[in-house]
Amino acid sequence: MPRYQIWYIEGPNGALKKSREQVVEAASFVEALAPFSPWPVVENYNHTTASAWNPGTCLYYQEMWEAKRLPD
Repeated sequence: MPRYQIWYIEGPNGALKKSREQVVEAASFVEALAPFSPWPVVENYNHTTASAWNPGTCLYYQEMWEAKRLPD
């Protein structure tokens, strides 16, 4: 089963803080992020990372969970 590195990011743009890092096993980015966030998951164009961004935040303050697929 694929492994994903998960972390939480929040703060004002230009000063984002990364925290709560951990590794999980899941079948997909959606499944990897589901225990951490109810927000929609969006994968990047090459499917190596994904984020679940709080849609209630604005351009000046961000809050999201991110995931990166780890090599097998």
